[in-house]
Amino acid sequence: MVTPYVIERLAKEISGEIVWSSNPAFSMKKWREIFKVSQTEMARRMKVAPSVISDYEKGRRIPGSKFVKKYVEALIEIDRERGWPVVRSLAKNIRLPHMAIIDMREFPRSVPLKLIVKAVDGRILWGEELLEKPIYGYTILDSISSIENMTGNEFYNIMGMTTERALIFTNVGTGRSPMVAVRVSPLKPGAVVIHGPSQVDPLAIKLAEKDRVPLILSRKKTIEELGRALGFLVETLISF
Repeated sequence: MVTPYVIERLAKEISGEIVWSSNPAFSMKKWREIFKVSQTEMARRMKVAPSVISDYEKGRRIPGSKFVKKYVEALIEIDRERGWPVVRSLAKNIRLPHMAIIDMREFPRSVPLKLIVKAVDGRILWGEELLEKPIYGYTILDSISSIENMTGNEFYNIMGMTTERALIFTNVGTGRSPMVAVRVSPLKPGAVVIHGPSQVDPLAIKLAEKDRVPLILSRKKTIEELGRALGFLVETLISF
């Protein structure tokens, strides 16, 4: 399955290999050939002359990180238009996160919690005074699957690179179970967003206050809509 998580992981791994390679030119050409993209098509996608692509792939120019990023993005975008044949194949080699995790992203820079609240069309249940706290990423989880199947160590892994992230629980009944899970964990997220309940258990709000973890109720209609809004926030941050 091609998810934003898979795309981001692949892009980082390919970019990392090129940047850290003893021969970046060879590595760039290798990945272009794996994606079955011609130099002419790459040049057209990147809006440069074909000779520029040739110069980089022959080592006459040394690629900087910005060029490598655009190069890899072009490969993935072309593959998307073709129906993801290469990405689907490469994704089989990625160790995916626990099945409860729907998506997990890191922000390119910190964002105040209030931007997360706006993106998820949120209503603040507790933590109004903490809207300026920095958040560095988010993890979207299926609430039922995570609570029923996730071990303690796996729960730690959902924090990603930092605990200062938003944990977003979907398919939530009343909000009590996610906050109980957060309560018993020694690692506390930067914020918790719940999606699904028509009524929130007062105990969930009380637990949020005890742990000083902002609790937000998302009013997005569907999980897909919620995911798209957060993905758009990431892309906006990358663009600026």
